[in-house]
Order: sequence, then structure tokens, then C-alpha cells
Amino acid sequence: MEQQNQTEQQNKAPVSSIRTHSGFTLWLDGLRCKLTVHAWRRRTKKARRHHSFRQVLARVPHANLIGDALYMIGFWVEYAVVCAVRGTYKVASTIGMNAARLLVTIIRPFALGIITLCEDIVEPFQVVGSGIRHFRAISDELSDESAHTIRKEKLRYFAHAARQFLPLLLNALSYIMPVAAAAGFLYVVQSGLNQNFVLNVQVNGTSVGTVASEQVFESAREDVRSRITNAEAVMASTGAQVSDDSWDVTPTYTLESGSSTMTETEAADAILCASSDQIGEATAVYVDDSLRFVTTEGDHLRTYLESIKAPYVNAMDQNKRVSFVHDIKLVDGIYLLSSILDYNNVISTLNQGGGPTYYTAAAGDTVQTVVDNTGVSWDTLAALNPDLTGTDEVLDEGTAVMTGVSHPDMLQIKEVVRSTYTEPIPFDTQTSESDEYDFGKTVVVQEGADGTEEITRETTYIDGVESSSEVVNYKVLQNPTTQLIVKGTKLASGMVARIGSGTFVWPVPNYTYVSRWMSSYHKGADICAAYGTPIIASDSGKVVTAGWHYSYGNYVIIDHGNGYRTLYAHMSQLKCTAGQAVNQGDVIGLVGSTGDSTGNHCHFEMYYNGARFSAQTYFGGMRASR
Repeated sequence: MEQQNQTEQQNKAPVSSIRTHSGFTLWLDGLRCKLTVHAWRRRTKKARRHHSFRQVLARVPHANLIGDALYMIGFWVEYAVVCAVRGTYKVASTIGMNAARLLVTIIRPFALGIITLCEDIVEPFQVVGSGIRHFRAISDELSDESAHTIRKEKLRYFAHAARQFLPLLLNALSYIMPVAAAAGFLYVVQSGLNQNFVLNVQVNGTSVGTVASEQVFESAREDVRSRITNAEAVMASTGAQVSDDSWDVTPTYTLESGSSTMTETEAADAILCASSDQIGEATAVYVDDSLRFVTTEGDHLRTYLESIKAPYVNAMDQNKRVSFVHDIKLVDGIYLLSSILDYNNVISTLNQGGGPTYYTAAAGDTVQTVVDNTGVSWDTLAALNPDLTGTDEVLDEGTAVMTGVSHPDMLQIKEVVRSTYTEPIPFDTQTSESDEYDFGKTVVVQEGADGTEEITRETTYIDGVESSSEVVNYKVLQNPTTQLIVKGTKLASGMVARIGSGTFVWPVPNYTYVSRWMSSYHKGADICAAYGTPIIASDSGKVVTAGWHYSYGNYVIIDHGNGYRTLYAHMSQLKCTAGQAVNQGDVIGLVGSTGDSTGNHCHFEMYYNGARFSAQTYFGGMRASR
């Protein structure tokens, strides 16, 4: 039974695979049929289009001639292109070959020279190597001979090799020696360029040191001369006799190699020390870059000057600078001993001048007048003048009010106080016109806003009294916003009339009504409006008349340049002048009742080639009298 079941299963399996294979084959055959039909349909449509195109061509007159012409054009164009490409290729090939030959002709001698050079340089080394190998092989070749024979043979071989090697060595040296000489020359030049040269300064044949350049030497020599001149001036001011040749210092220099150098001041000190035994260390006092004193008490003088500035200095206040009005500098150095002044004399000279300052009252002055005129605060005045009772106190004429104590002229104190504050930046206003809004209407489309700027100001005080104030920096913190205003220019319906080539607008857009039009007994239209209502130019042109008429009152006539003229009368005020060019819509005057008039209105007349015509013909839609 088991064998029978296995046999049945084996028989069933092939049937299932056959069925599966048969289904796939059918699907594949169906796909091939569909693709074949699709391809046939494409070919049929293509053939149908070609047939239709041939029929169309057959109906075209002289189709054969046109086809032949197109064929000949295509043939000759193709032939011309092929010939051009072949010719270009031939020319390029010829140029390339000639360029290659020329390049080979140029490079070949250099290449041969380099090859020969390499051979001449390498050949001696090759010969030496070969000779050494043969020299070593002699012992093996004459192993049966005695040591004396071998030694003799080696000497003979060495002498023969030396004779053959010498020409090769000389030939190689003819290349090597120039190269070695050039390398040696470059080394010498480089070493010389890297050598640091300095000037050895000498006074009376004695070296006092070295400086880096001739410029430093000249500056030091000028410094020496300046010191001697100033010392002579100081001595002369004290009454001492000074001869022209008291100090004749003439330093010189020589060039040498070295590295350590002196500065200008150090060189000047060294020159003075070596030139005379009447020179020593001291401190020079320069006032506004002019040498005034020389003292040996430089440290004491510095302490004294700092003590004068100390009451005004606040280390915590970064916005305040304190200094002397005069630029006082103390310079330590080597100076002529005969020019040195006693320390007490220096202090006495520096303190000349100064003392209390007073304000002399005029008739009607009060204490507040002193405060306003001097800039000294009431508290300070009260401390200096205990008799004062208040700012409203009236002072007798000639009364001397102490306003402060000034320092000596040379020791006046200057305080520079920097302050920072903000201020508004006013906004600008821009006005434009738009026909989106009615005439006379003003619309703010963007509100203006002030900006903000930071201002830095420096105020200078001399001995506590303000002497000047200036702005040193502006910084915009916020830009202002421009106010944008639009004025309406749109006219109501009926206020625009087109006449031939001219376009006119109603001259009083904000009118109330028309009391009467042109008639046999009236020359124009009377446009009523409130007093001061703007009257505008009905069209662009030139003002030919702007003035007074016994009947029209203040009136304007505009020539529009195309045969048309317009007249506007009874104005309360003229806004234009004769000869002025105006644009359509420009305000030329204001409504009034001047001349022969009984109420506020604008009398409006229109002319063409000198003939008056009624404005009602073109502005018939305007409001009539109430």
C-alpha cells in the first residue's frame, strides 16, 4: 500500500508542473500577440501618415522641383561642411607636426648636452668602480703566484689605470669646479647680506657705543645740539657768560658688524658724557615743548605736580580727564651741570601769577547775575563769600565778589568731563498727491515718529570754570519714521472736460454752486465758494496776466499754448505772478470778492483763438444756483 501511495504521488507531481508550465506559456503567448498587434498598429498609423503627407506633397505645385532643390541644398551644405572639417583637420595636423618638429629641433641640443654632461660626470665613477673590482680580482687570478708577484702586478695595474683615469677626472672637474665656485660665491654673498652692520659712535676718538643707522646717529646729534643750545639759553637768562665755543661736540662714526645698539636718547646721553666733565644726570622741564628748567630734583618735582592735580582726580570716574592747561613734561637725561637751577627757584617760577579771582558788580546786578555770568554755582559763591544771603540779593555797584582761586599761569588745571545723553530726532514729512482721494482731502498713510540719538559731549573746565563745550560723537539709536501724507486730486464727475487737444478741469473743486453761466449780459461763469477756497489752473500753461482790474479785482489769465486761454477773477489773494509757468491743478489764487463783486465767488471765462465761449458747454453737470 505504501509503495502504491508513493507511486500515485509521483504520478500526480508531473501533472501539476505541466499544468503550471502550460498556463505560463499561454500568458506569454498572449503577451507576444498583444505586442505584435500594438507594433502593427504603430506601423499602420505611420504608413497612413506618410501616405497622407505624400498626397499633400502631390497636390503642391512643382513638388518634384522643390524636392530636388531641397536635396541639392542639403547635399551641398553637407559637402561644404565635410570639406571644411577636412581642411581644418589638415591645417591643424600640419601646424601640429611643424610645431613638434620645431620643438624637437630646439630641445634636442639641450637634451644631448644634458646627456653628455651626465655621462662625463658619471663615467669617472664607473671607471673607478670597474678598476676596483679588477684590482680585487688580481689576487684570485694569481693565487698560485708568490705575494711579491701579486704585489708587483697590482702596482702595475694601478699605474695603468691612473693614466687612463686622469683625462676622465679632468673632464668631470671641468663641470664640477664652476658649479662649486658658483656655490661658494652664493655662500659668501648670503653671509655678507646676513651680516648685521652698525655704526660705532666716537667722540674725540673714543667709542661711546653703537647705533642701528645713520638716521639714529643724526637724531642723537641734533638732540645734543638742542640740549647745548637750551642750556646756553638757560645760563644766559641767569646772567652767566657763555662763549660760542664753550661746548664744541662733534661726534663721528665708523661702520662695523655688531648687534647691540643704543636708542637716540641713550646715544645723546653717551655723547654728552664723553664730551665734557661738566655734564651729569638731571631732569629737564619742558612747558609746551619748550625747555624751561633743568633740575636734579626730578622725582620731587613730579610728586609736587601730582599733588596739585590730586584734588581734581577721581580714579573711579572714567569720564573725566585731568591735566595741566600747559603741556608739562619731565624728561630725565644727561644735561650740562651749569644749566641746572635750584629746586626752590623752579617751584617759585612755576607758581608765578594766580590767586583769587573776583567779579565786580555793575548797577542792578544780583547774586544770580554773578552765577549766570561766571558759571560759578551758588554753593561755591556762598562758601567763598559768607556775607552773601541768597541769589536774589542786590549787589551795590562796584562790589567785588570772589568767584574762585585760580592756579598760577603755568599750573592751571584743565578738566575734560565727558557726558552722554539722548535727544529725539524729529521726523520728516513727505507729501504726495493721489487721484485715489477727493480733491482737497488729506490722508496720513503713515504716522511719523521721532527717532533717538545718543550724544557724547566733552565740557572743558579751567580751574573749575567752564571754558568750552563741544559734541564729539553722535550715535543713532533709533531712526525716525517719516510721516507720509497724501493729498487727494480726484475731481468729481463732470469736473473734467476734453476740448480738442486740450483737457481742462473745474477751477474750483471745493465749490458750492454756480450762480450763473455766460449769457448775453454776463461774460463767464460765477462759481460760488467759501472765502479763501483754492482756485486751480484749469490746464497747464503760462500766466500772461496776474494783477488788479477795476471790475475783475484780483484776476489771472493763463495762455495754454494751444489756442485756449482761461480767466479767473475776484480773487482774495494771488498765488502766481505774470510770466510764471503753471501745471494743471496748481493753486493760482484764493476765492474772494474783489473788484465789481457782491459775494465770494470765482468768475471763470474760457477763450479759443480769441473768441469767448461758455464753460457750461463742457461743464454742464455742475450744480446750479440754490
